[in-house]
Amino acid sequence: MLVLKKSLLQIGEMAKMNHVSTQTLRLYAKNRLLVPEYLDKESGYRYYTLEQCAKLDLIRALKSCRLSLEQIKYIIELPSAKVLLEALEEQTEALTKELYQLSVGRNNLLRIQKNLQVLNSLPPFGEVFFEYIPERKMDLQQTDFDFFALGYEGYENMMLQMQNYLHENKLPPSYFINVGTMMKKEDFISGSYTSHAAFIFVDELYPKTENLCTLVPNTYLSITSDNPEQEAEYAHKLYTEMKRQNMEPCGDYLCEVLSQFPLSTSGKLIYKIQIPVHRA
Repeated sequence: MLVLKKSLLQIGEMAKMNHVSTQTLRLYAKNRLLVPEYLDKESGYRYYTLEQCAKLDLIRALKSCRLSLEQIKYIIELPSAKVLLEALEEQTEALTKELYQLSVGRNNLLRIQKNLQVLNSLPPFGEVFFEYIPERKMDLQQTDFDFFALGYEGYENMMLQMQNYLHENKLPPSYFINVGTMMKKEDFISGSYTSHAAFIFVDELYPKTENLCTLVPNTYLSITSDNPEQEAEYAHKLYTEMKRQNMEPCGDYLCEVLSQFPLSTSGKLIYKIQIPVHRA
């Protein structure tokens, strides 16, 4: 333990007392942030004063706020407390935005990982299965196109409109990794398949919009495929199995894209169609 015996400190003593390296102190001195205050004319050595420890504490605190040395130098040289406060508020706002973007990015990475884990545990394409899905939130948008009428070209145009919606409303485009289309329960039951609605799944970080929807937890009847041309056929297969099991839909039909990576030999996207059901 270092015991202070004098008010003048050599660089090694200053570093040890404040738990920093001598390289750090030399860097601060080079950038005119913290220059040794006292010069011994006889020896030529420069010494820090005890009072400079407080300034070092401030520099370290500001550095922990992700400020550059140049920004720190600017801040500690500001002429008044008012100007200093304004500078700190500006940096706080910048950090808040950065933190939000990092959190969104982290959540999207977790969502991609989850989708890949789901892909690894799926039954064979075309096989109907039951699954319980917790609460989900989505931003739902009506489009000018109908997937079932126009096929894959219609789907791509629906997705393009969804992307435009995100861009025009300055919404995070990173959520586009979890997209899909929706068909009303009534159209699924009647067999008059039509889908003009596109959605993205979102989380608690997503901005509040007029078209946010919450899907309550439920058991779903689902089936997966990597061929968009099979969706109508597989939707009918879901309906047939639902009736065989003496069940009925309790929500709208969803087609959720699980992966747009070239993971399958077909090179097409992998999707899951699903309908929430309960006993009739």
